[in-house]
Amino acid sequence: MPEVNLKLIKQRRTELGLTQAMMAKELNLAFAEKYARRENGVYKFQIEELPILAKILKIPMEKIYF
Repeated sequence: MPEVNLKLIKQRRTELGLTQAMMAKELNLAFAEKYARRENGVYKFQIEELPILAKILKIPMEKIYF
């Protein structure tokens, strides 16, 4: 089963100048901490969040997995 490439997600977010709070808002998460936990691998991204994440980060869905 493919895994989400958390390193790439964090790298693209910082390249685009997006904060964790901005990402949380786009994913309809109540707090930046909830996004941070996902980005740091404490919790997994929900399957429905991945297409939104790819769009925000301007990367194809295939790149999210490795």
